[in-house]
Amino acid sequence: MNTRSALYRVVFTGSECTGKSALARALSAERLAPYSDEAARLFVTENGREIVEPDLAVIAAHQRTLEDAAIAKATALVLHDTDLFSTVIYARHYFGNDASEVLDSARERRAHLYLLCDTDLPWQNEPLQRSKHSSQERAVLTTAFKTLLKEEGCCVEVVRGIGASRLANARAALKRHYPN
Repeated sequence: MNTRSALYRVVFTGSECTGKSALARALSAERLAPYSDEAARLFVTENGREIVEPDLAVIAAHQRTLEDAAIAKATALVLHDTDLFSTVIYARHYFGNDASEVLDSARERRAHLYLLCDTDLPWQNEPLQRSKHSSQERAVLTTAFKTLLKEEGCCVEVVRGIGASRLANARAALKRHYPN
């Protein structure tokens, strides 16, 4: 994959129902920067069913394709609504699958900055996406994200706040690392 080294890549990551998609879209519009959608969300929408373990390879491949399409459109900054590290976390958490091949690919494609969305937003049940899971599970997942991203040497900023303050905090975190 050609990540075009001149590009600055930012990933919105974290557990379910933490506003990643909304932040990615908002900052994409503000910065006139392309962004990639979350492959897992698209998979559930397109297939009308929950994800099962054999779907992980398909989702990982689609995530790479979505990221590459956004990268191809970018001139300086590109934003991603999750990346392969998310696929690894969910594979481990929900299926007990170490996802070692996906992890290898995630390492090769590591972004410059990870904006880890905290769990301070109210839980929203979303059929098929997370209908069997609870808000308490988000804390466990958030710890898993923090741990993996730290182990992988990623630059991480935690984003908190509700509504406009969350967007302002994400904007400020991005500016600290990418002042352009």
